Amino acid sequence: MIKQVFFILLLSYFALFSLNAKAQDSISYVKLLGELKYLISEERYSEAYQNSQKNYKYLGEPDFDYLLGVSALNSGLSAPAVFAFERVVESKPQWYEARLYLVRSYIAANNLPAANSQASVLINTTTSPNRVKTAARTLLEIMQRKQRLAQRSYNQSIEVAYGVDGNVNAGTSEDTILIPNLGEFLLSPESKSTDDNYVKLNYKGHYLHPVDQRSAFSLGVNADWYKFNELSEYDRINTNFVGRYQQQLDNIRWYVQAGITPLLLDGDLYRTETSLTAGSTYQLDKQLSFFSALSIGTMNNTFDEKLDNSFYALNIGASYMSQRWYQSLSANLKNESANINDGDFNARNISGIYYQVTALLAKQWQLSAQTGYQWISYQDEHPLFLQDRNDNLLILSSSLNYSVNKSLAVQLTLNYQDKTSDISLFEYDRFDTNLSASYSF
Repeated sequence: MIKQVFFILLLSYFALFSLNAKAQDSISYVKLLGELKYLISEERYSEAYQNSQKNYKYLGEPDFDYLLGVSALNSGLSAPAVFAFERVVESKPQWYEARLYLVRSYIAANNLPAANSQASVLINTTTSPNRVKTAARTLLEIMQRKQRLAQRSYNQSIEVAYGVDGNVNAGTSEDTILIPNLGEFLLSPESKSTDDNYVKLNYKGHYLHPVDQRSAFSLGVNADWYKFNELSEYDRINTNFVGRYQQQLDNIRWYVQAGITPLLLDGDLYRTETSLTAGSTYQLDKQLSFFSALSIGTMNNTFDEKLDNSFYALNIGASYMSQRWYQSLSANLKNESANINDGDFNARNISGIYYQVTALLAKQWQLSAQTGYQWISYQDEHPLFLQDRNDNLLILSSSLNYSVNKSLAVQLTLNYQDKTSDISLFEYDRFDTNLSASYSF
């Protein structure tokens, strides 16, 4: 009997001791929450955060985590704030103020997709207060603006190459030509194929400026400077400037593009091409896409107005991309009309078909190849040879690229052209090879 009474008294003591400890701990917890609220109201966020860190045993308590998150976020510590508010929202999903703070924390941590998701929850939940919805919409606008700024990009590259051009002037291999009603003539060295070594310098620059989530403006420049060893009269600078507006509508991306391409030959402006293009790409799935483009433009030649023309061109094709392969097949139709009657013999129609393939051979090695064939028919007879002219052009090119690192690459390029014509003066073959190094930044 005495043992039973003693045992009951002992249990009662421990129960009272436990209740007293819990009561004291509860008082301490309430006191801590009051202190944190006071420090936050006084904007002493660092002190509040440090005090919270000392009482980590309360992690998981929603009220404590909420104050911890507020003090961390306002102290510039986005990661602890995210973790704290995630715990609050998990235990109390309808604590909308905490979810709003979670959106702010995600934005501060630059986790914009997660912030967008939480803001959408607040906006689309019928029970969330209007002031919370308004704040969430404001944060959503901030996120979209931040995403557009983050998507702005500017990249550029410089390439230096040394090469050999087997037919710099695209001259014929014939020694003589036969001109109707005049007889046979010996060709001058300037009209015959001539090879030379050259150095090439290339610059590329591209700037992308998003307008919103679906549209963007871009500017691009591509400039080539060729310096020949002996044939300085063929030294040239060819520059292309392009401005484009593009928009994504579901699976279709369309664009409008304006471009200008001046060509300087031996230091003087030789010709200028201007063009306007409208095009689109339809993405059937992750691998297969179809594209088309329509261009109009003019070509102005500084030295001979008979070479001036206006043109329009249509290009259609499809591309297929896998993890290691990219393939593209396209067809092109182009009409060039002379701007003056004396240049009608230079007016022509060009139709072509092209195939391109790029293969990732290894982590740092990439092989590309392209082949094309053009049918060129002139619209009026040649004034010297007194016949309509028809040419065919075969184009073959390949390149092997080795990436030293993300910025530096070395490339070997081979280009071959074979042109046949019913007028032998305009027939030629041309082989160009160069070794280059490029740096992107």
